[in-house]
Amino acid sequence: MHKVKFILLVTLTFISSLSFSQNERTVIDSLLNELESADDENKIEILNELSLKYWNFSLDSSLYFANEALNMAHIVQDKKGISDAYNRIGNVYSFQNENELALEFYQKCLDIRLELDDSKGVSNIYNNFAVAYSAENQLGIALEYYFKALKESKERNDKVDISLYYNAIANTYEQLPDYKNAIENFLLSLEITIEINDENTQALIYNRLGNIYHEISSYEEALKYFLDALELFEKHDRKDGISMIYNNLGIVYQSIKENDKALSYYEKSLEMDMESGFKEGQATAYNNIGTAYDEKGDKVRALEYYNKALDLNKELDITDGIATALNNIGLIYLDLGEYDKAYKNLWESTEISKELNDLYSLSNNYNNLANLFLHQKQYNEAKNYLELASDLAKKVNSKEWLSESYDLYSKLYTEQNDYKNAMEYYKLYSETKDSIYERASSNKMAEMKIKYETEFLETENKILKKDNEIHLLELQRQKNIKNYWIAFSILIFAMAGLGFNQVRLKKKTNNLLASKNNQLRDANKKLIESENNLKELNATKDKFFSIIAHDLKNPFQSLLGFSETLFNQLDDLEKDEVVEYSRLIYVSSQNLFDLLGNLLQWAKSQLGSMNLSPKDINLYESLDDVLSLLNISAEKKNITINNHISDDTVVFADKHVVSTLLRNLLSNAVKFTNIGGEIIISSTITEKDITISIKDNGKGIGKENIEKLFRIDQEFSTKGTENETGTGLGLILCKELITQSKGDISVNSILGKGSDFRFTLPLQE
Repeated sequence: MHKVKFILLVTLTFISSLSFSQNERTVIDSLLNELESADDENKIEILNELSLKYWNFSLDSSLYFANEALNMAHIVQDKKGISDAYNRIGNVYSFQNENELALEFYQKCLDIRLELDDSKGVSNIYNNFAVAYSAENQLGIALEYYFKALKESKERNDKVDISLYYNAIANTYEQLPDYKNAIENFLLSLEITIEINDENTQALIYNRLGNIYHEISSYEEALKYFLDALELFEKHDRKDGISMIYNNLGIVYQSIKENDKALSYYEKSLEMDMESGFKEGQATAYNNIGTAYDEKGDKVRALEYYNKALDLNKELDITDGIATALNNIGLIYLDLGEYDKAYKNLWESTEISKELNDLYSLSNNYNNLANLFLHQKQYNEAKNYLELASDLAKKVNSKEWLSESYDLYSKLYTEQNDYKNAMEYYKLYSETKDSIYERASSNKMAEMKIKYETEFLETENKILKKDNEIHLLELQRQKNIKNYWIAFSILIFAMAGLGFNQVRLKKKTNNLLASKNNQLRDANKKLIESENNLKELNATKDKFFSIIAHDLKNPFQSLLGFSETLFNQLDDLEKDEVVEYSRLIYVSSQNLFDLLGNLLQWAKSQLGSMNLSPKDINLYESLDDVLSLLNISAEKKNITINNHISDDTVVFADKHVVSTLLRNLLSNAVKFTNIGGEIIISSTITEKDITISIKDNGKGIGKENIEKLFRIDQEFSTKGTENETGTGLGLILCKELITQSKGDISVNSILGKGSDFRFTLPLQE
């Protein structure tokens, strides 16, 4: 069902591991040579440095040199050497995922550094505590230690470290995920990197901000930050960074369905990675190019690139990359109907996810296997995998995979004719999708709030800086009066000039504050609009479930009841009774069919999945098709339908939209027209469009109810002249469809005298 879509790059890989190792080996050899002739104090420092350098080669050697440094430091009572050795030992255990031991040695190191009042060392060890707790997924405790490290760095005004810890705090908030606080801390880090002119870190922060804004679907902001990062990487000719940003730009464009642009950026990233020999980047590019072709519907090209990604990940032994490629290949074969190949690849991907204990990916794997078995009508296997998928999705709190499980459950029970369970799971699916939408809306509102809060903060900072400048000028003036009293008259003029500047500055500041207040009011207005939109969406959801719970249920009950009677009592029924029951079953089926058609059309319009295909169509022929379906109902009520539409009238619209409009409006006209009544269909043509009128002389509608007709959040439905029932959804659907077709719909009605529904359509493109 879901492919592992695309891979965002968040860090840079620099020189190849081979050249890096050779460089490190040279440094190690040099340190070993120094060790032979060094005194005790220097030996301790060199041993600790050797422990650090061996991290990349041998953790056992690293631990050996750290213990040697610790023993020697104890002998000569070198507390700094002891604390550094404890830190190195803790790091080795941390790398080996023995975090309990790591924390024990970090605590010993911290006690000594606090005793030595080593502020830099204390903040570093707080950082190591945070890293260890992060590895245990205890992110709340990790944040506490990062904030302690930040506080130490602020007290000694170490701007490089302050920026570093803001970054670490932001990364941790991003993992939670708490995107509001992540953005705020990245912006604080960014402010310092700009101040100290660290453009490399600046570019990396821009990239991280771009990733977060992409995650909360704020694609315009994501593009802005990625382009800011690209500008700095290009300035410093950082090809690894440029390639990374090309990849991420491709992902943003793919998210907004501009797959051709996405492909262009992915291919640029691939070309640069091939030039530099960066194979991990190539594997990522192959996967992302595959997803773009997949979304374009070119399954053959997608399969080609997924296989390239698989081969390269196998060569590099990147296990999670192999699992991703196998999953995507399996789903391509599923789309192509090659079920054996689909199963082979999906199963291999699942086994790798198990080995990695990657519960998030495993939930997706199980959903995909369930979907495969559902295609093959193997319902028991599908159900087993759905149970596994939904349990894991709940465990890792993945609403995306959980909603997919519910959707597949609904389809499974529908195919088994278990409509009660199918409806229950469809309701769960809809509720989960709603919560995903609400979370996205909440993220969007949080993003807007952050944006305006940070802009206001920048304004306040500028004002404070101006106030500080004024204060310094005043002090200087007083000093000049004391030391250079003979220049009193000159200073008077200077004060006058300064006073003028203060007034001008105050005026400018007030204008700036007024501007920012206006922006905040605009932001508040947008938040209110968002709230109203959410209320409307909730009303839409309530209406939808009301229709499902009541208006779908009743026709089904009629169908089941009458058909059961026919089945069980056919021999005991008179012919007239059989005819009457058959008629009732037919009427219920017709009503149910119309309702399901409207529900389907309306749901598609709400989800944005309705693809209109406007073209020139003959209106008279479309009308004739609809009338042929409604003639039986009209004849039963002896209603005359007069069609005054010319047989050569052509409109430019989607054929299904026109049929749905005519069917709903004419069906309503028949429903609300009295026995022996009349319906008139006519048109008025202008240069560009046509207005179609469907007029009846039936019940009519009161003025107080006309406004409710086309609104989903207003409950309004009445019975026809012969007690025919309805949901009110038909007119709401008509409004949706005519709006998407760039037309308009209106009604004139007088209670007791009839109604005239009119809608417009374009005559040509």
